[in-house]
Order: sequence, then C-alpha cells, then structure tokens
Amino acid sequence: MNLSMMHVALIIFLVIIGIPISFIIYHTIVRIIRKIHPFPVPHFVTNLIDNPIRRKYWQIPEEIAERTGVKPGDVVLEVGPGKGTYTMAVAKRILPDGIVYAIDIQQPVLDRLEKRLREEGITNIIPKIDDAYDLSFEDESIDVIFAIACLPEIPKPASVLKEFKRVLKPDGRISLCELFIDPDYPLRKTEKKWAKKAGLTLKEEYGNWWAYQLNFGK
Repeated sequence: MNLSMMHVALIIFLVIIGIPISFIIYHTIVRIIRKIHPFPVPHFVTNLIDNPIRRKYWQIPEEIAERTGVKPGDVVLEVGPGKGTYTMAVAKRILPDGIVYAIDIQQPVLDRLEKRLREEGITNIIPKIDDAYDLSFEDESIDVIFAIACLPEIPKPASVLKEFKRVLKPDGRISLCELFIDPDYPLRKTEKKWAKKAGLTLKEEYGNWWAYQLNFGK
C-alpha cells in the first residue's frame, strides 16, 4: 500500500469513527444542558429530527398511526406535532368524521403546521396553543392521545400523563413514541414508571431500544 492510499484509508477510518463519537458527545452535552435548564426544543430543530431516514426506517408514520389504534370518527389529541408528518398520518385514518387537535406551546410550530395544512388541503387537523398540565378539554372527551418524541422534553412527565388520563375516554389509548437520537430520549422502563405513577396501564409495546412505541390505557 503506497503512502497516498494509506492517507485515504486513514481519512475514511477517522470519518467512520468520528461520526458516532461526535454524535455521542453532542447527545451527552445536550442532555446535560437540558437537565440543568429545561426548555422547549426550538421549532427549527424538528427539521433535523424529523428527517427522511427516520420516516423510512425508524419511525414510519403509517405504521405508528396504525399502532395507535385510531379509527374513523375518533377525536384525537397530539402533543408536539412538529412538522405534522405523523399528525397527517393519523388524521387520514380517522376520516371522514374524525378530528385531530394538534397542540403545542410554541406558536411558530403551529404557524408552520397551519401553512402546510392549507397547502395540502387538510381540514380535519386543528392546531392550537394549549397547556399539557392543564388541557382545555373536558373530562373523558378524547379517544386517543399520542406524542412522538415529545413527552420527555416536558418537565414532570408523570403530571402530564395524569392530565392525559383525565381527558381520555374510559376505553381510550395514550400512545408514546421515542427515538434514541432525541436528546431527551428516556429508557422504555423510565416511561413505564411515569405511566404507572400516573395510574395508567400498559396495553401494547412495540420496537426496540433504538425506537419504541408504548400504548397505555386507564
């Protein structure tokens, strides 16, 4: 092997090793910062998290929507809709009379979602500002609640799940999906502990350590 080939091989090796190491360092730093000073994920970050690779291989929107158990006519609540990819997958399954309330605390997130809905002619999704600790919905009024890589970024997640339980119908479902590359990623057992503390019961679980989905009921 000549010197130039050795240089190329060394560069390739460093790139292969450097990418995962850089990710681990980034992931660790962000987790530490958010533990010390919790803050909502900026809306532009969703462009990085909600990417084509994620949607094709790790968290397929149609598959996740099916696993939530939604059906035509359901009233659905999504917390943290991001770009609306998963919102629209769920909204499609509850046609013609179902509706999705997509709530967030950041107006820019909802503004972007509303723009996308207008462009695509989708009318059964209602974006709105709301407080996950004190939802503006009546008791037992929601069929399905879902959150994609969102619950862990909210301080006191067990308290949020208690509020979810309040608005959930007796036979309803709460579906939580997490992805390892999310800076706030919790272990599966951690999310189960939050749900147990909120008085919820595990109904179904899917996936693995990299990406998982948990369904809870009352």
